[in-house]
Amino acid sequence: MGKDRKPFKNQSGWRPPKRTNYPSASSKDGYYGKRENKHASMHKREYGVNTRLSLREDQVGITEFVNESAGFTGIVKSRFSDFHVNEIDPNGKVLHLNDLSVPKSPVETLNEEELATSRDQFGGIITADIWEKISALAAMKAKDPAAHPIDINVSNLDKEKRTQIHNILKQLYGQKLVSSTINETKDSKEERFVRISKPKGKPGENRKQWTFPGEYVHFLLYKENMETSEAASRLASRMCLHPSQINYCGTKDKRAKTTQKFCIKRREPSHILSAAQMSKVRIGNFEFSNDVLKLGDLKGNQFRIALRHVNGDEDKIEEALQNLRDNGFLNYFGLQRFGNHPDIPTYEVGVALLKSDYKTVAELILKPRANDVFFMDKIRNKWWTDRNSAAAAAMFKSNDCIEKKLLEGLAKYGENDYSAALRKIPRNMLLLYPHAFQSLVFNRIASRRIHKFGLKLIPGDLVYRNKEEVDGVIEETTIEAIVEDSKEGNEAKEEVAPSTESTNSQNCTVANEASDSIFKRKVKALSIEDISSGNYTLFDVVLPLPGYDITYPNNEVGTWYEEILEEYGLSSEKLRHNVKTYAMAGTYRKLLIRPSELTWKFRKYASAEETLIASDWDYITGKGDGIEKGDEEGNLKALLLDFCLPQSVYATMLVRELLKMDTSAMHQMEIEYNEMNKANNSNQSKSSPNEDKEQMSCDKNDNESDPAAEKRKFESDVSEEVEVKKSKIDG
Repeated sequence: MGKDRKPFKNQSGWRPPKRTNYPSASSKDGYYGKRENKHASMHKREYGVNTRLSLREDQVGITEFVNESAGFTGIVKSRFSDFHVNEIDPNGKVLHLNDLSVPKSPVETLNEEELATSRDQFGGIITADIWEKISALAAMKAKDPAAHPIDINVSNLDKEKRTQIHNILKQLYGQKLVSSTINETKDSKEERFVRISKPKGKPGENRKQWTFPGEYVHFLLYKENMETSEAASRLASRMCLHPSQINYCGTKDKRAKTTQKFCIKRREPSHILSAAQMSKVRIGNFEFSNDVLKLGDLKGNQFRIALRHVNGDEDKIEEALQNLRDNGFLNYFGLQRFGNHPDIPTYEVGVALLKSDYKTVAELILKPRANDVFFMDKIRNKWWTDRNSAAAAAMFKSNDCIEKKLLEGLAKYGENDYSAALRKIPRNMLLLYPHAFQSLVFNRIASRRIHKFGLKLIPGDLVYRNKEEVDGVIEETTIEAIVEDSKEGNEAKEEVAPSTESTNSQNCTVANEASDSIFKRKVKALSIEDISSGNYTLFDVVLPLPGYDITYPNNEVGTWYEEILEEYGLSSEKLRHNVKTYAMAGTYRKLLIRPSELTWKFRKYASAEETLIASDWDYITGKGDGIEKGDEEGNLKALLLDFCLPQSVYATMLVRELLKMDTSAMHQMEIEYNEMNKANNSNQSKSSPNEDKEQMSCDKNDNESDPAAEKRKFESDVSEEVEVKKSKIDG
């Protein structure tokens, strides 16, 4: 967009045309994205004898487009190597894994002569008799009753001298002993001691003196076809840690190649590297800091995406890309937010949870569903038929599934104590359900706002008072919960609000506090004068995600929130919830997003297995330049996109705006299947002479060459993502 051009100029009455390639969700009364008859709206896809169901975009309120450009055919995530994500740190730097060196502990190493001199230096404090006791302690086993700690009084030594003692002990006895400096008060006088003892804990967990320049080890983690939470869980398991002790800024796509920053407190980089190698992830670019990573500690993400089987006039595609770069796209929450099953979308579980209907919550989570993965289908059907939670829980091999935790809760607290059983599920997992409902409301409001008012500002629209303000991450509310989970056995703790009498007596105070809420005052409503000033565009407008501590638009849009909440038997006040864990304060989210640094190019390729985008690991192994250059041969055409988005913005929604088609997994699979059949029938698809050998074992199954195998792999990946089962959130 040119410097002086105003977005959407002369488009005040324009409304995007409706696409006819999938059904509209608008109803006669204008409730855009309103629920349809559930069974009638299931999206059936037939492949021979197989019938699959897929949640459609219009079922979760995704119905509108910003640009008038015509769409075209293109397949996103045909292979997971077609989708790359690199985190952007708060300083705007795109993070790439490019340094595999492993820092070593900066402990001074002494030769034998220096060691003898250092021992003599402390001869007045550590006598020959004490050295003999230390040597004897080193030879003992940790559980030996005689293995008592040895204290050496170092009150008269400065920190540098005490560090020398620690280094001498470390060099002489390695991991057989650990030493620490402690303070004790005796006869009102504080004294300092170096305490020498046997290490405690499991193997590999031995406590060492920490000499790195920061409490936290920060590093980049590169993964392929793996959830961020799964990568964290694998590392935690192999390092004898709780998953909540592995910190990161946001979740990245599973079906992709991604690089993001992690951090762990006080763990040797070499130990982390060993755990990573066993976890089938790559790590490097180590740094040290006294600050822990928190959810949202990033500026955004860089995406590199290959759209395969592109059909369409290149000039028109170029025009569509330019419109996208200038006018942006609607900031919808993508389908990933709502699960894989149209008969039981995650937001319906969230509604039941917000209404304190815990029986319905449990039954929706455990209810049998169409096209479930085989092992889950057996477990769900067994519980649904027998209502024997202990027997159903015993059928699981993994401990990470929400369903298993819920079943264990029912077995422990009673088959009808649903409220208590749900507390066995970690809060960050459980809160994904009400967050999905908030996302549904946002999508429906955004669609209706654009459908009715087009791309013009209207009085009462909300904008941030501080234009530099960034959208809230609704998963932020789980940060403290995750920390508490690790202290409380990883179970949700039910925090009930005060009694009715107490609540009534505090109504005035609560009302006053609400009216003075800083969060409510983060936004302001646009006046006619504000709009006339030209200081604001639709890119400044934010829509609330519903909650009890939020400012709603001071116009017709504000009433739509009340209508939708009422439709589900809820209200803003009810979102305060009598169980603090489930209370939804609300947050704000931009209505429109414009991608930054958007570039593109077309590329010819010959084989469905040809890798089109080089990953960080490809560059490390020396294959990157060759992949990026390619042979530029073949009759198949791809469109390669490179762009950056703020945190919590879905790249699939950008692709949807460009293609003007439903991006649901099964819809994409159907198009790809048809395109590959066409290619095969016309002998357009040929094997690549330099077939790409993926670097990681998890990639092997993705290299199947025939269309049927590709379809089976894609179907399998979709089916395996049954709900969201891992801890921590997405960025």
